[in-house]
Amino acid sequence: MNDSKKQILLTATKLFLKNSYKEVSLQDIVNEVGLTKGAFYHYYTSKNQIFGEAVKYFYNHVLISNYSNFPKTSLKEFYESYLLKIQESDAFDDMEDDTNFFFFLSEASKKIPDFKEIHMIQRKKEFWEWTEIIETAKYNKEIKTHISNEDLAMLFLNISDGVLLNMTLCQNDGRDLLKDIKRDWDNLYSLIKVHKK
Repeated sequence: MNDSKKQILLTATKLFLKNSYKEVSLQDIVNEVGLTKGAFYHYYTSKNQIFGEAVKYFYNHVLISNYSNFPKTSLKEFYESYLLKIQESDAFDDMEDDTNFFFFLSEASKKIPDFKEIHMIQRKKEFWEWTEIIETAKYNKEIKTHISNEDLAMLFLNISDGVLLNMTLCQNDGRDLLKDIKRDWDNLYSLIKVHKK
């Protein structure tokens, strides 16, 4: 992807995350990027197309899509690396206090025909990575619980979803998102970790 096209995409993603789809105009995007509408149309055909690309960018670059470099022996190291990876991403650096993930995804579910498939692919990836590290953590006696690996993976994922939804509904500062997720994951982890004697 060339620099101008990427700049348009990053700017559009940021604007769509901050405002609703309806509130963001093509003019807003080209003004923010500093290009003409003609330059925009060289790369994208419509606002709907750029919104679809922004959703895909969000799933491939803001959310974690590659777990190959994550720790594979410790659940705690795994989720701490997860949060660090999100915090260090270029996309997260551009997020502002009034970033609205929930409304962005809600609009995507209505406007992008293959959104459910995009979301389910990401969710399955996350789910299996969490399930595998939980199985390893049980095997290594890092954690002990009668909760199945699958159910525990869903607890970790649903905690982050819940924090995100609550942040959006309460209009809390988005910069606290990762701190709040870490707090809740740490609390869940403390309930299942094996305490060495």
